[in-house]
Amino acid sequence: MTVIYMSDPSLFRFIPAIMHGHVKSLASYDDDEVRTAYLRLLGYSGDFHLAPRQAVVFKDFPRNPLIFMDDIAPLVDLIIEKYGHEEWVSCLITNELHRHLGIYSIVGSKMGIRAREILEAPFDELKVISYAGNEPPLSCMNDGLQVSTGASLGRGAIDVDCKDPVPSATFLFKGATLKLTLKPDKRAGIRADIKAALSKYGGLNAAYFSYIRKLSIGYWRDLDRREIFEEVLR
Repeated sequence: MTVIYMSDPSLFRFIPAIMHGHVKSLASYDDDEVRTAYLRLLGYSGDFHLAPRQAVVFKDFPRNPLIFMDDIAPLVDLIIEKYGHEEWVSCLITNELHRHLGIYSIVGSKMGIRAREILEAPFDELKVISYAGNEPPLSCMNDGLQVSTGASLGRGAIDVDCKDPVPSATFLFKGATLKLTLKPDKRAGIRADIKAALSKYGGLNAAYFSYIRKLSIGYWRDLDRREIFEEVLR
């Protein structure tokens, strides 16, 4: 608590001690903010159960807002603070691999990070079965799954089930089986947004993808991986 106080005194309220005017006593503190500060001092609060990936060609992954596009820059610190550095890196690489900001690719990235978090699985050690099929936009989820877990097609660590596509995947690690499925209300909201965009812009054109980019940034910012999936662990 002393270390947290030294880091951010504003979280604590002190009052003069009775009979000892030169002494102050702790009167109260903000439980939630102190807990958040504690986790931040341990590292990234969003990464508490995640072993970080090891870079291959980078010394570190970019997080300086000044080097990002104008619509992303204001959200860099916010997203990292909310969800941790590991999810940030995963979504970052996913977006570059996917070649545009897509809603389902971001969902896939968050899903893979959530699986690693629950299973406490290091990067590159999960076997993944995706049920997202191979038809966009739902199959875009597969790009996020690969980047976030390291279970790439090239390594033969991910299989894609194309029968009755749904935003769901099974993750296998050390005898444990975890199935994550995007909650129905979230899926309905995404489907409605994409349908409205197609109707408004008349197809997969530049205006459509520009609008989808705006939507994707919002989903990236707002979708909390701990809240958006149905989780079944066996």
